[in-house]
Amino acid sequence: MTKIKFIIPFLLLINVRVFCQVSFYVSGEGNDENPGTIDRPFATLVKAKEVVRNLKPHKSPVTVFLRSGTYYLSEPIVFSSEDSGTKDAPIWYKAYKGEKVTISGGVKLRLKWRPYKNGIVRARVNLDKYGLTALDQLFINGRLLRMARYPNYDTTAQFFGGTSKDAISADRVKTWKNPRGGFIHALHQGKWGSKHYRIDSASEEGVLTLTGGWQENRGGTDKNVSYREGYHKRHLFVENIFEELDDEDEWYFDKTGNYLYLKPGKESNLKTGSVVASNLKQLFVLAGSMEKPVKNIHFEGLDFRHTNRVFMEPYERLLRGDWSIARQSAMFFRGTESCSVQDCNFEDLGGNAIFFSKYNRKGKVLDSRFYNIGESAVCLVGSVEAVRSPSIEYRNSVPYHELDHTPGPKSADYPADCLIENNLMHNLGLIGKQVAGVFMSMAEEVNVRHNTIFNIPRAAICINDGSWGGHVIENNDVFNTVRESGDHGPFNSWGRDRYWLTPYHGRDKGDESGAKERSLLDNYKTTYIRHNRMAHPGGHSWGIDLDDGSSNYHLYNNLCLGMGFKLREGFYRRVENNIVINGFGGFHVWFKDCGDIIARNIIVSDEPFQFIHADPAYAREFNYNLFYAEGETPMITGLDAPLTINQWQEKGFDQNSLVADPMFIDPANGDFRVRENSPALALGFQNFRMDNFGVYKPQFVKEVTPVVRSYSSSKSMGGSEPEERSNEKIPWLGATVKNLVGNAEKSVAGIAEITGVIVVELPQGSEAADAGFRQGDVIVALNGAKIHDTTDLMKVAAKASGKEVKVVVTGNPIKKVFSFTLK
Repeated sequence: MTKIKFIIPFLLLINVRVFCQVSFYVSGEGNDENPGTIDRPFATLVKAKEVVRNLKPHKSPVTVFLRSGTYYLSEPIVFSSEDSGTKDAPIWYKAYKGEKVTISGGVKLRLKWRPYKNGIVRARVNLDKYGLTALDQLFINGRLLRMARYPNYDTTAQFFGGTSKDAISADRVKTWKNPRGGFIHALHQGKWGSKHYRIDSASEEGVLTLTGGWQENRGGTDKNVSYREGYHKRHLFVENIFEELDDEDEWYFDKTGNYLYLKPGKESNLKTGSVVASNLKQLFVLAGSMEKPVKNIHFEGLDFRHTNRVFMEPYERLLRGDWSIARQSAMFFRGTESCSVQDCNFEDLGGNAIFFSKYNRKGKVLDSRFYNIGESAVCLVGSVEAVRSPSIEYRNSVPYHELDHTPGPKSADYPADCLIENNLMHNLGLIGKQVAGVFMSMAEEVNVRHNTIFNIPRAAICINDGSWGGHVIENNDVFNTVRESGDHGPFNSWGRDRYWLTPYHGRDKGDESGAKERSLLDNYKTTYIRHNRMAHPGGHSWGIDLDDGSSNYHLYNNLCLGMGFKLREGFYRRVENNIVINGFGGFHVWFKDCGDIIARNIIVSDEPFQFIHADPAYAREFNYNLFYAEGETPMITGLDAPLTINQWQEKGFDQNSLVADPMFIDPANGDFRVRENSPALALGFQNFRMDNFGVYKPQFVKEVTPVVRSYSSSKSMGGSEPEERSNEKIPWLGATVKNLVGNAEKSVAGIAEITGVIVVELPQGSEAADAGFRQGDVIVALNGAKIHDTTDLMKVAAKASGKEVKVVVTGNPIKKVFSFTLK
């Protein structure tokens, strides 16, 4: 009875207050029996959420202020549709003005350290006492420590902080007493992301039994999920092995004895240091549905930290793009409308930071900072159930007669009309390498603008598929990307949509009839990439990389430094009024009548256009471009022979284009606008702003240290090659073949290394055609011998003359094996 008397007047008080601004307060020093006032705050966010839910009627905005401190969550806080606000009476959860509020997925450990040996100390940790199932990430005084690993962490190493080809050699494995529970982290064999494995056992011979490899979408089947296309044999490391505990600030937890072992560094003050172990994978979850969405809840000024890594969680394969992903994140949105994150900080997270999963409308991520993130910053991923005639994995497709020819999505179960603006994203992908600052798959009309994204292993912004377009990518500042992967760009998209049937892959029989009409079924709204500054000096980058059938894109007013753009397959791409400095236009594997327009661009490069398996006659227009290469003659390459611009014009292209100095105003200081008397203006080029890229939040502008970008003059921008390879064409079996040369041809072939022999010309009725070869095939083995170059091919073929031989070809796109008789 006493309790009831307490509640009734409290609710009456609430009813009096609802017609004006309503505020509640939460503090670690509070009590959930308090009324939630500034003087008598609640102790937990859960209590505040419960009280807000019970506000009746709800006609005024409500703000829950969190006072300074760290709030350690024992489980995620879940917001359902019943916790919703309204348009006129939204609900805010925000840090009190000027106070730092941290939402932690960790647990504070109280440890008694004792000396062990070799500079190692140890302490008992009862996992059950702390509600832990394992130790995954460990922090002392806010610094992330590393699991015992080999090789040791090296800040100067390019991949994973250090890799070694002998990380799991038999000799090394034999030195491990009990490696069960250790982890292997490796690049994909083609550097298209990363692969991760758990060690289940080791034989006496030093052979490991592994589980994992599902973190990337290329190759294999779900029945053979562990080794989809395999991992890189040189770029890998192992961790969570006791015998590798030999470097400062490394640790290892022995589950059997419940001992935490640590080799403390100079900065690890164990007497006064605060030790935090990550515990949760998710912190805030907004869990609604299309029928009952969570609405009008907003979060502001909060700091999110200390979540577990997710690399061994179940990953979902996303259509035919290269991505698989774990649908988990520190802040998770599913079934929401008009919810937002603003002025928040995401740091020291093991997985993704923010994830909009399936149905979400008008979601916003604004003015926030993402730093030291294990996976991606912001993901927007719809449901495959919303896709018409979906195919999963690169090689699969729905037969033509089974295709649904209705444009657009089948249902609304995907993110749309979302805004990602003014965010600072850097040092992402510390664990996973198939990551991005902003990632989209099965989404529509997402606006990504005024973000600064750098120091990331793969693309800054990535669109996994053409479902369903309408995105606007604008005013972003992107640099230092594609740092731990290859065959990619600062922006990357795939368009392996329903029209992109694998038999049409680009050059199979030259038959792509009907593809153009079907190309807008999924990507039925134009995506705009405009007013961005993207830099990738040196190394290998395709720049703005519209890969594998990406269709219906309009690129304009982009400043591309040390990079350019790539168009592979696909239809309806417009590339206009861009500035490319020391980059190029790469045109790969085009369809007939693709409808592409490349016009009114300024391209400073000695090879401004590079073609591979692409006929320029297929484009709608090449014209009004300005080419320039100081002290050199710009050449168009990749056709029958390199062409000067005059020779290119004689073939009917770029009839009104010029070779001339563009006359930039101040390129040394980043101002690439052209002067009033520039010849580019006479061609129709229009200047665009050079002072409106990236974040505009004053704190962020100060925080981003100016980066000195040295723009490479490399004519191919393809990175260093491992060896000099002849590009000479030679006859073989009535066909013409040549060595696969360079990163560009490797990318076109879709293989992991620069090796093999390409069939470049294949006359009908030739012995090679009758044997089963196709134009574009890459011969990698003949009669069990590896074919690295044309010399290998001729030697092996000579020995097998008159005999039946087995050949292995790839890159067209499926690896195949067949036999024929060499005459």
